[in-house]
Amino acid sequence: MKLDIVFTGVGGQGVVVLSDIFCEAAMLDGFDVAKAEIHGMAQRGGSISAFVRLGDKVISPLIEHGKSDILMGFEILETTRALPMLRPQGTVVVNKKYIPPASILRAANKPLQPSELIALIREKAKNVYEVDGSSIAKKIGNMLVVNTVLLGAVSALPENPIKQESFIQAMTTRLKGKYIDLNLQAFQSGRESVLLG
Repeated sequence: MKLDIVFTGVGGQGVVVLSDIFCEAAMLDGFDVAKAEIHGMAQRGGSISAFVRLGDKVISPLIEHGKSDILMGFEILETTRALPMLRPQGTVVVNKKYIPPASILRAANKPLQPSELIALIREKAKNVYEVDGSSIAKKIGNMLVVNTVLLGAVSALPENPIKQESFIQAMTTRLKGKYIDLNLQAFQSGRESVLLG
């Protein structure tokens, strides 16, 4: 058994925290896990990615282009940029949020619109789950739980071998006590967005 997953977004969205929780949940289930991170100008809202590989025995944390089973995108544009990492029959979970970089805002040419980017994602992936993480987080009452919503969505994928209980245990260990219930609610809502989708 093996699973390669790429988490991608921009600085401040919780990419590192979410991938850490995913790794911890996988280890709780007895998987061998390796992780690598790629930081751009993350503190200034630049690109950030985390590669996570799990299986019976994992040698390297790096995922080759075209080999990722799952692409978890925190934002539409960064998800589109990371598409070369996805294998032909791969799955994408994408948050519907669109954050245009300053270079696009200054560009003379008209940039691709979010709907056009989603169309590109759908062309490349076998399965695409669009998750409105911001709307779900707003209903819950805290915009800081978008990443937990996305973790819930990934946990509900058929490709995911990690038990729901292990994700919950990992979140309980990693997150501050006063935010646990809020994050568990967000996690469940993310699961439902895929399961009931």
